[in-house]
This record gives sequence, structure tokens and C-alpha cells, in this order.
Amino acid sequence: MINYTAIILAAGQGKRMLAGQNKQFLMIHDVPLIIHTLTVFVQDTWCNEIVLVTNEQEHTQMKNLLKEHSLIQKVQLVNGGIERQDSVYEGLQAIKLKHQPVFIHDGARPFVKTEHLHELADLVDKKRAGLLAVPVTDTIKQKDNGRLNTLDRHTLWAAQTPQGFAYDLIKEAHNSAKDSGYYGTDDASLVERLHYKVEIVEGSYDNIKLTTPEDLAKAESYVKQGETRKDANKSMMRIGQGFDVHQFADNRPCIVGGITIPHDQGLLGHSDADVLLHTIADACLGAIGEGDIGRHFPDTDDSFKDADSGELLKKVWEFVTEQGYELGNLDCTVIAQAPKMAPYIEEIRQNIASLLESEPERINVKATTTEKLGFTGRKEGMASQAVVLLQKNPQA
Repeated sequence: MINYTAIILAAGQGKRMLAGQNKQFLMIHDVPLIIHTLTVFVQDTWCNEIVLVTNEQEHTQMKNLLKEHSLIQKVQLVNGGIERQDSVYEGLQAIKLKHQPVFIHDGARPFVKTEHLHELADLVDKKRAGLLAVPVTDTIKQKDNGRLNTLDRHTLWAAQTPQGFAYDLIKEAHNSAKDSGYYGTDDASLVERLHYKVEIVEGSYDNIKLTTPEDLAKAESYVKQGETRKDANKSMMRIGQGFDVHQFADNRPCIVGGITIPHDQGLLGHSDADVLLHTIADACLGAIGEGDIGRHFPDTDDSFKDADSGELLKKVWEFVTEQGYELGNLDCTVIAQAPKMAPYIEEIRQNIASLLESEPERINVKATTTEKLGFTGRKEGMASQAVVLLQKNPQA
């Protein structure tokens, strides 16, 4: 998981909308446009800082709107500048978490997909600069001194937002533009001006910017379609499976299912190496399509050194519940020649139930040996496997 900061721009007047007010306050399916956009980022577990840039004259109105929708604690509100570029600069000044990627996004693009946000975060983490864009489908003509030239559309991309950058890079680009009095068409152009390569993540044609009254009608249709899909998915079930292995090591506690088991060796790993809880976490992440435990809690991150796997599983379970799921049932098996697991099975079961906010009756924990075959049979380590069924929470 790559955490990022989102700067959401909502300071423009949107004159082409012909609405007589900032289009961010226009209602789409009875919810203001800007709330639709903010909700995408508030619900994304990868986004841990949001800066909303608004018009100074509308600061109080926007603040009241955030309070009304219970977002005031999650969003930092700052005043923008005269031009869009000035507003981005004010947003950059307000960022607290300068060590992580910065996304710059138009408040009038409420339909950006979370999977594309994650792709962009991964790209910026590796390449430092990127944006969402889609291939141009129309034939594009260039008029030069009255003569038309046809451009090769296979080389053309329509830029979208968010556009993402390492903080120091985008801050340098804006400082340079500000010093020179230069105004670009987007933030990527300011970085390109520094001769830095900007990469592309292919986005979606649904990620439209609401600019005209016709766009507002499209947005209403999109939201209604989304609500229909949500209704259809309320009874949906998801299944995930997990498998993990840890070898034994001296001078380590033997922790399985969150319970410390007396044994002359413990399990080796970056965290506390709880093979069973790691397996359950992988099964849950697999069920919701969020990769595996190594992606979210990498062994290259010192903050997870000797981490309590119960706390890691709690975080994974937050991902599950945020997507509207609850536990259907869990079946897991610990594979070990030693230590003897039977005396601890019920305690482990109760602990897992607590971590997954479920009744113990929904959880089954088994233990088996491999009849002295293989690495577990030679008492070199332990393995575990799990299958989880998640079901839509009717209250979600």
C-alpha cells in the first residue's frame, strides 16, 4: 500500500456550466458534486491526507458543507488563488505529509476509479511523476496557416486528473513557474518544463470533468447506474484463500493465532511471524482483491519490525468492512509436527473471532501433522492455510 496526499481543486467558478454558482455545489442525485468527489478519496484507504482548495468567498459555505456530510475532520480546507495554478500552489503549501506522493485532482471529476488511484500511487512511488490519461479516439486535425494536417491519434492521449508527483518535484516545478511568471495548462506541463519525464497510467473514459449542463445529465446517469449496481451486489459473496510458511528459529516466541505457545523455538519473520494470522489476512485480502499481506505491510518497512500480527489483521479487517463486507465463515488449518496445537485451539478460535468482530461459531481452526514428511514433518517450521467467505453487510 502506497499512502498518498490528495489536493482537490474546487476554487473555480465553472462559468461554462451556466449555473449561476460554483458548480461544486450543484446537486447530483441529491448530493453536491464536490461531496461525490471527496468521498472517493475519503473511502480510499491509501489516501491519508486530503487538502480541499476553495474560493475564499465560499470558504464558509464549503466548511458548512463538510460539516453537514461529516467530512470536516477528514479534510483540510484552504483558500485558493486567482488561477488554477495558484490554487494548486496554495494546496502544496498546506500539505503536512511531504514524504509521500501528491495527487492533484479536479473537484469536478467525481468518477475516478480507486484501482486507477492505486496504479498511479505505485507509479509515482517508482517514477516520481505520472498522470491518468486515455487514448484519443477522434481524428485530430491541426490547422497551420490555413492548412489542415492530420495528427497520428495513436500517439495522442487526453490528459485527466489526478496527476501525481513526488512532493519535492512538483513543489520545485511550481516554484520555478512562479518565479518565471509561467502558467501551464496542467501540473504535468510544469514538470515537463523541468525536462522531467511524466509517465501515463491509462484511465477510464468515465472519468469525465463536469463542465457543461450536458455533463451534469451524464453524471446523474452514472450515479444512478452505480446505485443500481450497489443494490445488485448487496447479497454478493466473496471467497479468498491464504497459505503461509515460517521456519523455526531460536530465541523467538512461538505465536500462533495470537496465542503464545510454549516451545523451544519460535517462528522466524519480520513481524512476530504468526503464520496463522498471516494466512487469514492473505485470505481476506484475496477475497476483496487487495493483493497480499506483503503488499500492505512489506518486510522492507522497519515500522513493521516485530509487529503484532493481530494488529495487522485488524487493519486488514478494516479494509474488508470499509468495502461493506462481514464474515460469513472462516476455515483454517495449522500444519505442524510440533508443538502440539490441540490444547490451544479453542483459545486461538476465540482470539480470531475477536479480531474479525465475529461470533466464534463462524470460525473453525484445525491442526494436523504431515506424518513426519516434508519440512514440517522434520520440525523445521510450520505452515497454515485458510479459506474465508465474506458476505455483504446488509447495513453497509
